[in-house]
Amino acid sequence: MASYKGVHGALTALEDFYKNRLPAELSAGPTNASVKLLGSKDIADKLSGNLLGIYLHRITIDDHGRTRFFKQQGTANQQGPSPELPVNLHFLLIANATSATIEADLMSWAMVEIANHSQIDISHIQDIDDEWGQMEVLNITPEEMSTEDLMRIWDVFESPYTSTMPYTAKTIRLRLNPQRIEGADIKTRVFPTGNLS
Repeated sequence: MASYKGVHGALTALEDFYKNRLPAELSAGPTNASVKLLGSKDIADKLSGNLLGIYLHRITIDDHGRTRFFKQQGTANQQGPSPELPVNLHFLLIANATSATIEADLMSWAMVEIANHSQIDISHIQDIDDEWGQMEVLNITPEEMSTEDLMRIWDVFESPYTSTMPYTAKTIRLRLNPQRIEGADIKTRVFPTGNLS
């Protein structure tokens, strides 16, 4: 189960995933494309250059895992079920480029890569969040989003619209504080006494 760093860890792992696979014909000159995790401040400025951006625009609580509890592993398994906050990440892949050809190549390459490798596990995240579970897997799938909803997001961007593809990453299990557990009923009481003087 992940700590609060799990969300950041998943996004950074996705950024590293693309950086490590960016083909030479896109990363080298004259294209010089790059991959970047975009925050709200980045989006507030006009995008420039040949860039594949990853922008987290929403986090939602997973409906199916909201009331789920998992038995703890290892020596802590006597402490009862471990509560969690399961969240899904909704992000945009944004291809910004100086030409239509590069823009199309960046977006289609990114879509093919994530279709071929649609899971992130502890091997991608352990350097950022070592609390990520050994068996936990983050599944990345295309998200259905209407053109109207997509345009509403772009309305707040400084840059003009460019190729955008919405995705969802399911599910990061964020660790909550453990529940209080009642012990066995008290059957005997011992009161210390001393000698009367």
